[in-house]
Amino acid sequence: MPEKPKKSISSLSERRKRFAWLIPFANLRITLTLLSFSMILIFVATLEQVRIGIRGAQAEFFESMYGIWHYPEQFWGGDLLNPLPIPIPGGYLLGGLLILNLLAAFITRFQWTGKKMGIQFIHLGIIMLLVGQLATQAMQEESRMQINKGESKNYLERFHGVELAFIDVTDAQTERVVALPEALLERGGLHYAEGLPFKVRVLDFGPNCEFNSLPPANKAKGPTAGVNRGVIQSANLEIRPKPEDFSSEGMNFGYVVFELLDGAESMGTWAAISHPAGNHWWAQINPKMGDLAFQPIRTNGRLWGVTLRPEREYLPYSIELIGIANEFYQGTDIPFNFESEIVLDMEKNQSRRALVYMNTPLRHEGKTFYQYQMNKSADYTVFQVVRNPSWLVPYIACVLVSIGLLWQFSFHLVRFLNKNSGANRATV
Repeated sequence: MPEKPKKSISSLSERRKRFAWLIPFANLRITLTLLSFSMILIFVATLEQVRIGIRGAQAEFFESMYGIWHYPEQFWGGDLLNPLPIPIPGGYLLGGLLILNLLAAFITRFQWTGKKMGIQFIHLGIIMLLVGQLATQAMQEESRMQINKGESKNYLERFHGVELAFIDVTDAQTERVVALPEALLERGGLHYAEGLPFKVRVLDFGPNCEFNSLPPANKAKGPTAGVNRGVIQSANLEIRPKPEDFSSEGMNFGYVVFELLDGAESMGTWAAISHPAGNHWWAQINPKMGDLAFQPIRTNGRLWGVTLRPEREYLPYSIELIGIANEFYQGTDIPFNFESEIVLDMEKNQSRRALVYMNTPLRHEGKTFYQYQMNKSADYTVFQVVRNPSWLVPYIACVLVSIGLLWQFSFHLVRFLNKNSGANRATV
């Protein structure tokens, strides 16, 4: 008796047996529920942008498993409902569940037939869109590069995040930099980095603060009460921690208090504050605070400097700013275009010129340089630099969805035309 042919894993019944545990997740009710919660999430996050800004709403509600929302006081019943914390499913939770729901439907409900092929492509494209968005939120990095005209830069500065940098300037020709990232500063405790002649004990750190200079007779309170070295001590600055400002125009002055140790012997307690626009601004704000950009430390015959600055990423190439220009709407002082002429200096003495302007960025080695800001009177430009390894995924997803829609439309159109021509021949 001949053996029955084995069913291929591509057959629907075989897939439903193998992946029976996925069948409950393929329910259409789950899809509609998740889409409804997604609409609520977008509505709530849009309202919260007014209070905590775009970046704050994104971090609180989209880049999290859940967010806590308080009903606005100005809405009807706000006095009663505002104190109640309302949990809202976050973007990571809803996105992950939607991916699971679509994958389950993709595996256990759809067949690769001519009639259903377009629907499969559409679902595959939507799955890729969701996966690409989650990957973008997890891996995308945004930085800035400010360059003065005629100068060259080979590093980026993060928009958010600081580092405590120790700079050895003993050699007039070169500088040696050892930096402690924000993650270590938040953790606190004792740290020793290779290349540093001393240990660093982080006593206090905060992403934002207020500060003011006290009269000599007054003693500082709070985090700087025990500071006995550096600019904070000489200027008698008092630091008051405050929550990080997530609004679009917010300026966060990160601070750190630390003790330096040579073996078991203390070298003193220091403090540093980071200026969000760059530490070169301290001298213009207050001459006494100018050394916050470089607080000197002398040890073992070498000169070091310490500063709390935006976190840097050094590049294997540099960008030189040749010139800048902007164009204005006729009869107004409102610019409609900024452009920067640059020279990209790469390895092996290779270089190329480029013009960076609005909607025409520079792309190089996985990074995209957008024209972000410009100050023609001060002769400097600012690039927003984005690194997104998954930037190609949305394009592929859109192509798949387009193919699916075109396939479904064409398939049903051909069937309709064939059926219509057959009916016409029958009547003749």
